[in-house]
Formats: sequence, C-alpha cells, structure tokens
Amino acid sequence: MNKKLTVCVTIAAVLAIGGAVGLYRQSTSARPTEVAPAAAVPAIQVAVATATQADMPYLLAGIGELEATRQVMVTAETGGLVRAIHFQPGERVNAGQTLVQLNDAPEQGELTRLQAQATNAKTQLQRTQRLLPQQAATQEELDQVQSTYSQALGEIMRVKALIDQKRIKAPFTGVLGVRKVNLGQFVQAGDAMVSLTDAQTLYANITLPERALAQLKPGQEMNVSVDAHPQRVFKGRVSSLEPRIDPGTRTVLVQATLPNPDNLLTPGMYARGEVRLPDKHDVISVPETAVSYSAYGDFVYVLEGADTQLTSTVRQVYVKTGERWAGRVVLLDGVKAGERVVTSGQLRLRSGASVQVASHDTLALDQAPNR
Repeated sequence: MNKKLTVCVTIAAVLAIGGAVGLYRQSTSARPTEVAPAAAVPAIQVAVATATQADMPYLLAGIGELEATRQVMVTAETGGLVRAIHFQPGERVNAGQTLVQLNDAPEQGELTRLQAQATNAKTQLQRTQRLLPQQAATQEELDQVQSTYSQALGEIMRVKALIDQKRIKAPFTGVLGVRKVNLGQFVQAGDAMVSLTDAQTLYANITLPERALAQLKPGQEMNVSVDAHPQRVFKGRVSSLEPRIDPGTRTVLVQATLPNPDNLLTPGMYARGEVRLPDKHDVISVPETAVSYSAYGDFVYVLEGADTQLTSTVRQVYVKTGERWAGRVVLLDGVKAGERVVTSGQLRLRSGASVQVASHDTLALDQAPNR
C-alpha cells in the first residue's frame, strides 16, 4: 500500500515540474526578441601613395672600407743598436730615404780589412798575369790568385750588404706614421720602426650581392661616399673582382681604384659604393614604407575603390620586390601602376578592413624617381 502511494506521489511531482517548464516556455516565447545593436567598427586612418611607373636608375650598392694601394710597417732587417733616427712622425719621405741607422761599426771595420785583402790579391793577380807569358809562373798559380781575388770581392759584397741592412730605408714614397723606435734602443730583426703609407691612390673594397657578379666588369665607374665627407662623392673605377662568392654572406668583393689627390680620404675609412648600370625602363615602384615583411613573403595593402573616396577597404597583396632607390622600392609583380597602396598604419590592417585616407603621410617618401 505504501509503495503504491509513493509511486503516485512521484508521478504527480514529475507532472507538476513538466507543467511549470511548459508555462515558462510559453511565457518566454510570447515576449518579443531583443537583439543588442552591433557596435560599429570605426575606419582605420591610414596614409596612401600611388604606385608609379617610370624609368629608374639601376644601382648596385654595397658597403666596405678603404685600403691604401701601398702600406707597410717598416721593420728592421737585422738586429743592432739604433744609432740615429732620420725622420719625424707624419713626415713625407721619398723612396730609398734613410729612416733609421743601426750601428754598423763592426761591419765597416770588416769592410776595410777585406778591401785591403782585395787590393793585395789584385796586385798578385796582375803580377802573375805578366809572368805567365814568360813562363815564370804557371797556369795553376794564375788560377789560384784569380780565385783569391774573386773570393775577396765576394766577401766585400757580403759585408756591404750587411752594412746596407743597417740602414733602414723607405721602400716607396709616402707618409710616415707614429714612431715606434727610440735612439739607443737595441732592435731585433722584424721589429717595427714606423708605418709608411702611400695614400695618393686608394682601393675601395666593396661587397655587393652575388647577383651583381654577372653585370660587373673592370673599368666600370664606382661612386664612393664616406661619413667624414657626407656631401662629397668620390669617383673611382672597378679594377678587380673577387672570382669567388663568399659562402657565408653570399656576396662578391669588388675593388675599385680611387684617386686621392687632396688627401681627404684615409685608409680604413668605412665606405659606401655604388655602381650604376643602364637605367631600367617603365618599372613600377612604391615608397619603401608601403612594403611589409613577414615569414610568408612581402606584401602591401591596396585600396579598393576610386581615388575620390575618403573611406574605402583594403586587400592584402603579396609582392616580389626589386631594387631600392631614393626611398622607393621596385615591385616586380602584384601591383599595377596607378593603384593606391597604404604607406603607414598597416599594423592594424587586414584584408577587407575599412580605412580612412589621411590628408598627408609624414613617413613615406612619395616621390617618383627622376627620369
């Protein structure tokens, strides 16, 4: 009896709950649906520039440093005591000019002795030559005195060479550097005396991309600029090309010969070099700030719609870039001449985004290349 009562109570409770749920659904379905208004996304303000089509100079640019055509550290060829210094630091000297004199007194004494021996040997040779026709001397005796005389001359030449080594001379005409030797100092063979530089002509060693190798040849003009003279452009000519590509940087070393008559350039200066090739015709270019770079490729944002619209949408276009010049970059594909590209404000953009064109751009260099 109790079990039947329990079952009945349970069924009644389930029916009551179901009825309440049904009433709630009816009441909620009868209410009008309220939809929250969607928040309007404001247009992103951007600056734009027009892709132009024009002739553009074809420049191969790179960096490097200047090197003297002749520069050495003058060293001692043999050991000895410094007896005299015949130069001043920074002085210009001629080839063969004596810079440092080492003590050569022992060699000078040896030379005097050998010269006396040679004089005696020469006298004996002349006497034997006169006696040989009279058969007062033999051919063997003549050969012996001839050998003695020749040996004496050879010893004189050897000692003179030693004396010459004690005179440290300038190997070529140039300008001396800081003195590295003092009077009375004992130097060993190979010790540095002073640097000597001939900077009337310099080498500009410039690294260029490996793709430039096929377009370079000796004799081409190279424009070189340095930080010390930012308003000057120094002109030189390509003198040699490294025949191999650097495997680490994928660049080729180009050496240009650069006149330096005014001594404005110094070896070791950081230099920028440009080799101008024939102009490229009808290339499409945009300001450099228009191109964004990512791991998936380079891209730009192109505006959709007419030029008169202040508010428009953009689409992302992947491009292939070429040379750069005067703040502009060549686009090899992806963009047509006359299309407008975003030059600043790209960080918040995506394809289909709404943008508002600013009146001017303070970042991009919207200048067409000169013809």
